[in-house]
Amino acid sequence: MSNLTSVLNIDRGWPNASALQYSFKQKAAVTPDIVEGEIVAVENEGGIPVVDRHTSALDASGNLDHPWLVHRGRDESDAVMSNTLACVKLRTGVLFRVATTEAPLPGSPVYADAGALTLVDPGSAPLLGRVTEYNPLEGVMIIES
Repeated sequence: MSNLTSVLNIDRGWPNASALQYSFKQKAAVTPDIVEGEIVAVENEGGIPVVDRHTSALDASGNLDHPWLVHRGRDESDAVMSNTLACVKLRTGVLFRVATTEAPLPGSPVYADAGALTLVDPGSAPLLGRVTEYNPLEGVMIIES
């Protein structure tokens, strides 16, 4: 069953547009389960690509990190049955809305800290995207990445 209380919505970039979508298994040691709206990064677990919660950072080699937005997490029965999380690659022109407790201004940079979206740079990180709109009545921000 879908998460009926969800406010996550992908406005541009998925499906059938510019964003890359893929399903990954959740890393074995991750607790609690990864849910929709969290930011993840792909890791290698025994030769299988899996995801874990992501914190924005500049890789030691100088390469950019490659974050993904979970749009079908383990809080939904189809993800539990398939044992995979459906993810959309960020930094591909995707525009999405998500709940927030922060009060961002349009143009504010957005980062990830332990899977959660934040306006605070966790330390020399490349940004995930920028806030394009904020609705304080609904507690929702729209982010372009």
